[in-house]
Amino acid sequence: MSQLLPYETIVKASEGDPEAVAAVLSHYAGYIRACSKMDGHINVEMQEHIIQKLIESLFKFRFDRDN
Repeated sequence: MSQLLPYETIVKASEGDPEAVAAVLSHYAGYIRACSKMDGHINVEMQEHIIQKLIESLFKFRFDRDN
């Protein structure tokens, strides 16, 4: 079972800390690879697209909202 990322890592990643962003990408690397598979092979363009969207989402993430 996968562990959750520490809150502090997410906060730092959303602030642009390169090590924290790398930690987030590393944490989701297996999931990204799995979602990038087409016909049993990893589609590199799709993998890069997913990574790009994840990074964009990190910088848009807000902690000051109430749910």
